[in-house]
Amino acid sequence: MAIILPAAIVSPDMIFSSCKSAVKDEYFTEENIKLLDEIGETIIPATSTSPGAKAAQIGQFMKVYVTDCYTPDEQSTFWYGINKIKEISSNKYKNQFPKLTLLQKKEILQKFEKDAQEYAKNKKKSTSASGDAVQTGKGNQEAMNEYGGHFYPMVKELTLFGFFTSQPGATKALRYIQTPGSYKGDVPYKEGDKVWAT
Repeated sequence: MAIILPAAIVSPDMIFSSCKSAVKDEYFTEENIKLLDEIGETIIPATSTSPGAKAAQIGQFMKVYVTDCYTPDEQSTFWYGINKIKEISSNKYKNQFPKLTLLQKKEILQKFEKDAQEYAKNKKKSTSASGDAVQTGKGNQEAMNEYGGHFYPMVKELTLFGFFTSQPGATKALRYIQTPGSYKGDVPYKEGDKVWAT
């Protein structure tokens, strides 16, 4: 998980962007939901002590969240990236993403992670101290950064958000008390303890 999730976390504005979109969900076929489950499981894999994203039915979560809460533009970005994953899987590895080895799946997602980080870095550099945009060249790499920069943080945040607010994520990956009672501001902690679910 440390390899797959090093840095780029998007702002809460993207994750909680006004749940008002009423766009059709015909793209969320059974095949695509299985694909999203596999992408999520690559980001948060099952371990000996914790379930992975598939246990939280992350594909179904994304279906509800993307169709109900994403704007049409955000949905287009989301599906552009999903189709890119399909394209890379087919062209580079001659197979569908769910059938790839774990190493191959990681290589694809790490490429998107790198693109997202590069996009964020270039975007920051493209604005001067005075706030004026600095002209930059356009090319294939910029296009790669564009979809990677917008798409992959979406999917990663949806995976993290969906998993850690799910029943298996909150009760097995985190420490959870259904009825915690009074507030305790000073709770003993030792290195290695699981984080408390909130």
